[in-house]
Amino acid sequence: MTDQQRGLAVQCYNQTWDLIDQVARTPADDRQMLTLAMASRALWDDIGADEQWITGDWQVAHVAALTGHPDLSLDFAAAAYERASNADVPLWLRASTCEGLARAHAAAGHEAERDAWALKARELLEQVDDADDRALIEGQLATVDGA
Repeated sequence: MTDQQRGLAVQCYNQTWDLIDQVARTPADDRQMLTLAMASRALWDDIGADEQWITGDWQVAHVAALTGHPDLSLDFAAAAYERASNADVPLWLRASTCEGLARAHAAAGHEAERDAWALKARELLEQVDDADDRALIEGQLATVDGA
């Protein structure tokens, strides 16, 4: 079951990204996107480790921000950041959780907090050696309103 569960978790994660990248989404697309992100995260509960749980929480937060659920976004973004702060994970992933908090605060209309978390993400990114990892998170930061 573990291989099947892992495959399904990855499939849900990738389908969520397909919807995130979709230029125009309907309300039904938004519901499906949130459902898929949460399904992926739930599937990792039994078989994942810190990186999968952090990434799953981050993706739920991202989708919740996009779909107008700032409280849910803040909750999952904070969970991702807390786990990343206490786990042995790559620095780019910790920077990503700061971007997630910036996005969640932007969705909630908290401009000062948005700016503070975006700044923290950028400060962490200065320490990331891999250009591709840095570019990925910088690209995400660029889509955070006002950051």
